[in-house]
Amino acid sequence: MKIVVCGDNHGLISPLEEILNKHPDADAYIHCGDSELPPEYLERFHAVTGNNDYFYKYPEYLIVDVKGIKIYVTHGHQYYGDRVDGLSSTAVNHHCDIACYGHTHVFDERYAKGVLCLNPGSLRYNRDGTNPSYAVIEKVGDRFEITRFELD
Repeated sequence: MKIVVCGDNHGLISPLEEILNKHPDADAYIHCGDSELPPEYLERFHAVTGNNDYFYKYPEYLIVDVKGIKIYVTHGHQYYGDRVDGLSSTAVNHHCDIACYGHTHVFDERYAKGVLCLNPGSLRYNRDGTNPSYAVIEKVGDRFEITRFELD
């Protein structure tokens, strides 16, 4: 099982094309919001709306099932304080194994309440000074392996 997770491209199309070309074997593509693009650019992605998606509306959150793995997807701007704590609680309430979010423009991967919480960073710019990034989740046995990719 291979899931590509990205977000926060803020109008850039080429990073999405790069992801699709680099990972044609993915079982799912997830976009965590702030695409600022019309739906035709995200046809292959499970996409949610972000706080900068003014002109095109996507769902506030999605529950995506990929080969029996349930994933809670949101942009994350709705969560204040300890964002990961709130996300993991919501994911648990929806019986999800993974919570994917964006908004912070900083890659983050950690477990909370038994849920893998993953922020792939931003496809446009990361606020921690690292290169634009996205993530790939692969299921290996009974665990998840996360790989952070930087854009070319």
